[in-house]
Amino acid sequence: MAKLLKRNIAVLLKSLLTTWLEDFFIFLGIAIVLFTTYQMFGVNIGNYSLGFVLMVLGFVLAKK
Repeated sequence: MAKLLKRNIAVLLKSLLTTWLEDFFIFLGIAIVLFTTYQMFGVNIGNYSLGFVLMVLGFVLAKK
């Protein structure tokens, strides 16, 4: 029973990291870029950079 539980938890974590995390990073990056579009100019550069970094990270994870 312990082996089965351990294997199921490992499969769940692998699935979480490979499918859900990449989508989350892409969605979060897009959301930050869209949110930044309607903010003050002083904060825009940092938010755009963070959004693009998260999107690139999501695409890199999705490619693997």
